[in-house]
Amino acid sequence: MPTSADAGTTVTIHQARATRTREQLTVPLPEYSKEFMEDVAFLTAMTLSTLGNYAQTGHFGGPLSYTPYNVALHLGGRELGGMVYDIREPKHPYNDKFMLAGGHCIPTCYALWMVLYQAMLNQHETTGDDRFSFDPKKAVLPIDALAFRRSQDVADRILDENGLTDHPVFAQAKLRGIRFLAGHAETTDVTNDVNGGPSGVGLSTAAGKAMFWDVVGADSSLKVFCLEGEFALTEGHAQELKTAALAQKVGKRLRILMSQNNAGIDDSLIGGVIDKKYANDYDFSNQWASYGWNVLDVEDGADFDQLFAALKAMEDWDEKDRRPMIMIGNTVKGWWPEAHDGKIGDSDMIVGYPSHPYGFKMNSEYYQELAGTFERKYGVSFEGIRDGVPSSEKDRLVQFKTNLDVILSVLKSKAGLNEWLANRLVDIAGDVRDDLSLNIPVDENPFLDERLRPENLPREPYEATMKNPKTGDEVTKSIELFAKPGVKKGTRKAISELGKWINHVAGNRMFTAAADLSSSINIENMSFLGHYDPETNPHGTRLKAAITEAVNCATICGLVGQNASKDPDLFAGVWGISGTYGAFTPLMYLPARIHSQQNQDSPFELGVLHILAGHSGPETAADARSHFGIFAPQVWTLFPRGQVCNLYFWDYNDVAPGYFAAARHAATHKELGVIVIHVARPDFEVADRSKWADTDLLSAAKGCYLIRDWDASKPAKGTVLVQGSSATNNLVKLLDRLNADDLNVRIVAVISEDLFNLQPESYRESILPLDQRYDCMVVTTMTKRLLPIANLGPLTEEYTLSSDFDDRWRTGGLEPDVIAEARLDPESIYAGVKRFVDDRDARLARQRDAFGKLKS
Repeated sequence: MPTSADAGTTVTIHQARATRTREQLTVPLPEYSKEFMEDVAFLTAMTLSTLGNYAQTGHFGGPLSYTPYNVALHLGGRELGGMVYDIREPKHPYNDKFMLAGGHCIPTCYALWMVLYQAMLNQHETTGDDRFSFDPKKAVLPIDALAFRRSQDVADRILDENGLTDHPVFAQAKLRGIRFLAGHAETTDVTNDVNGGPSGVGLSTAAGKAMFWDVVGADSSLKVFCLEGEFALTEGHAQELKTAALAQKVGKRLRILMSQNNAGIDDSLIGGVIDKKYANDYDFSNQWASYGWNVLDVEDGADFDQLFAALKAMEDWDEKDRRPMIMIGNTVKGWWPEAHDGKIGDSDMIVGYPSHPYGFKMNSEYYQELAGTFERKYGVSFEGIRDGVPSSEKDRLVQFKTNLDVILSVLKSKAGLNEWLANRLVDIAGDVRDDLSLNIPVDENPFLDERLRPENLPREPYEATMKNPKTGDEVTKSIELFAKPGVKKGTRKAISELGKWINHVAGNRMFTAAADLSSSINIENMSFLGHYDPETNPHGTRLKAAITEAVNCATICGLVGQNASKDPDLFAGVWGISGTYGAFTPLMYLPARIHSQQNQDSPFELGVLHILAGHSGPETAADARSHFGIFAPQVWTLFPRGQVCNLYFWDYNDVAPGYFAAARHAATHKELGVIVIHVARPDFEVADRSKWADTDLLSAAKGCYLIRDWDASKPAKGTVLVQGSSATNNLVKLLDRLNADDLNVRIVAVISEDLFNLQPESYRESILPLDQRYDCMVVTTMTKRLLPIANLGPLTEEYTLSSDFDDRWRTGGLEPDVIAEARLDPESIYAGVKRFVDDRDARLARQRDAFGKLKS
């Protein structure tokens, strides 16, 4: 069997220090099948190039530069520092996590997975041994190449439309059809665990994914590998990760593999974006080392001896060293295993940023040169590639799959390769443990506890005690989910109570991550046991965090995106919340959006991401106009309906019932993966509901409720929809005056359109029937650009009272100044409601006239 040099061979790599020095590390390597590793890398490179050739789309150079890394991780096994995973069960919860953060490089994974699974199919066919069998629905197979960067709809009909359903070359489709392959990495892709590619966001969740194993008490063998390139590591998310991963002390659980090829999409980094005169100072190894990371330098990122030396050094690293790890290897964008002196046959290599897309025509001379090197090495011959472009779609598909089969035929034609590869995969799978000892139950979802239902919440203050399993100390905290009318308590004061109640009921499973304003937005006191520290306080739930809003959110995304249950329909993990001022929450939108997409498609249950848009509304302009929080928080509506629940609280007693109604729905409906809580900063007196139309203390759970109904003895004058702290409090102050002046409007508090949409149709119609959508106004601390209820009548905005009534930013000042300038003070609201009532006849006439002009 082909091997590397004799056992005990040593390879020298370097460890970077923050002092700008490099120290040599000499790593002994065990025997391994280096030649076969190189064969798999060549098969992968040829396959991914063929994907691009026949699809005429996708990326070329980047996936090639990643290929040796990718092969080393998937085939190295524990003894060489590679991944431990079961390719037959790629989503097994106790597999090591693999993250292709450089998502556009996914062709290297598609191609490698095709090679690996084909080897398993071959070996099962040869031996009949069920160790090599797998569910084809979990795999990426060579037949899936036909749907590379196409839709599932196309994949389902492509053979039938071209009369190829029964063609023997496509027989593999009989296993389970054709699976579409997206253009960037998806969390559903075999071993890959993240939607990679957009602005480094795949990488940014890595600290949360790594710390998850510490949180649930797993042993140190479980780890997270993340592949990324140096251009994406200039992203804000990646820069913030440097701090976050060190803050959470994830240690060698987190291992980033950086492909340093000095090539982006349109330019080089050094010599392009960065002037080459700064080349000696712009040093990635020193950048990461200066943040406290363990950094290993690899001179040649395509050499398996050097790659395995670095991976093995990481595996053997002292687990007490809690610094995260990064390997930085010099690679070539456009790498080719049979390139010599910068040539592929007679052609110059296409390298660097010009190689980024698949930029040459089908069966071009360059592709022929690439294929020629493969043909000569393995004694095979490709069909039709030197005869120009296939004349029809049918011919293209046949040639495409035929030549993929030519590549994969090497698995059988090279002596021992297929047997070695299939057995290697099964041996690696044998190291996956099914019996991890964790500190959480893996057979129950604590967030389904009946005590978390709104109707079961304690109405009076509740004393809860929690014992720290590490120290034995007991902590007792009072939890006050509801307050007495007249007490001065703003909605933000209720936020900590939610978290305490969840941690008390669910067993300390609600984590928080915010910048150094955790106390200000009131998530600080959600925790019973204080700051999380894997060494000194592993049971704390408050993560230490810098002013790194994006990666704070991403860390929570990574943390709640893990599940320790072997039952894909049961969640055994944690929930988490990240927050900042409402005006700054767009910084958190990208990782939250990606989490939502992953939650929708994940083959297993994920936890719920919470965003606290603290200090939202115009009131925060008291700090400065930069803090004006009416527009920015609207990013949290930009999700598919049903996949986010926005909660806009104005009264302390609305927070618990509204939130726990949303939480119950999220715990029981997979599609709801994000809950956003909007609260303002000011403290207001807790409302007295005794004289309202709806006196139920839990009415916020319904999303909308009646504060004031029409006087049935008098003509109704329309509906006022109200949302937000200052807007609602100031409108409620006017109730007696509205009565005295005979302004017979109905007032509906809008807490959450998302919750309202979950109510029975009978309730929704009782609160806001269709006719009232054409006879309403809105009073809101948010913006008129996005009203709190969708599909309101065309004249609603004309009568709406909002902070941007004049389409200008507010100027700031004390909170009363801001509210007065926003015209949300009581006098302005009264004038607006009176105008709405006085204009009713004319307003309705305009709408009737418009409808009357419609032709049937």
